[in-house]
Amino acid sequence: MTILAAGLTSLLALLVLFASDPWRVEALYVQGIGPWIQAIPNTLTRPIPFSVAEPLVVGAGAALLAWLLRRAGLLWRPPPDQPRLRVVGHTLAALYTASVAVALSFYVLWGLAYARPILELRRGWIASADEVFEVDTDELEVLARALVDRVNALYLELHGLPDGFSPTLAPDGLDAADAAVDRGWLGVVRTLDLHPSVARSRGPTKGIASSLLYTWLGIGGFYFPFTAEANINWMAPEWQQPHTMAHEKAHQRFFASENEANFYGFVACTHSDDPFVQYSGWLFAQRQVLGALRRLDSWAFLRQIERRNPGVQRDVLAAYSFWTGYDGPIADLSHAVNDAYLRVNRVQGGVQSYNRSLELLVRYARSRGGSLEPGGPQGPRHAPSGG
Repeated sequence: MTILAAGLTSLLALLVLFASDPWRVEALYVQGIGPWIQAIPNTLTRPIPFSVAEPLVVGAGAALLAWLLRRAGLLWRPPPDQPRLRVVGHTLAALYTASVAVALSFYVLWGLAYARPILELRRGWIASADEVFEVDTDELEVLARALVDRVNALYLELHGLPDGFSPTLAPDGLDAADAAVDRGWLGVVRTLDLHPSVARSRGPTKGIASSLLYTWLGIGGFYFPFTAEANINWMAPEWQQPHTMAHEKAHQRFFASENEANFYGFVACTHSDDPFVQYSGWLFAQRQVLGALRRLDSWAFLRQIERRNPGVQRDVLAAYSFWTGYDGPIADLSHAVNDAYLRVNRVQGGVQSYNRSLELLVRYARSRGGSLEPGGPQGPRHAPSGG
């Protein structure tokens, strides 16, 4: 046990040293061996129609609990040849070894992507990670106006009138929407000149049987590196699902930070050929921009809200009511755990990083002459192939 623990610790230390150089991680891991490693669990789980992550987590939790109970029994009545102190030492050593092994597997399979350079640097939008992001009311209102117009047009395309008096649903079902999201990723790679591995499909997202639990936790989806699966909460409002799918598929493509997954999820949706998928992505961006505009200028915010189609407002309020209806101590605990996890992985701002995708949206628009449209004007092109 001691030799195994020492060996695993040494390997983990080497990974930490490797991760200290973000551009080395980008070149050798994200654009190098990472996708090949990920392909192993992805190949095994992709044909399986349900989420393998769920039974795996439950099974691992049950095994851990059974083992802890057994060790507790040994502490309560230690064998004659094993003093209580030795039982404690063996238990702690086994827990440490298992923890290091899990951490090592996590970072090898996917977690090293947290160490890659931030998106703004990779795309050449900023010269230094210390550069302060600033945006004024006028810039946000211009973006908000364009987003309101875009979403209104898509709503009309889907419903035929400004208010359908019912939630916006996937016309051809969520499976078709999932496939349309994958097609959107092909457009993202072409438009942004990303690494070819980004275009490769990792298979469909998988609805989780324990969606009610994840709803109480306030979670719309999650990526599980050990099975390379993108999982979604099927109970969430249907119009939000395509962007959630695209977000989790972004994690599959080694965009680890939440703001990057949000941003690339938006770009994938807007490059899709499915109006319902586009609607989900554009409305996500609209809410991000309007939320920021509200903090800067409440009157400018209200001017744009009044321009929304009634049906769009109905979708937004329905989603808000759905998620706030499950607020409580369980969601608060989930929030705290997720925040700690993200901070451990050096994600700036912890759970606040979800909202930092606004910064990426604004910088993306600036790089394209002020437009978020897929075919909008292009500014100077500085993007390396890593995206």
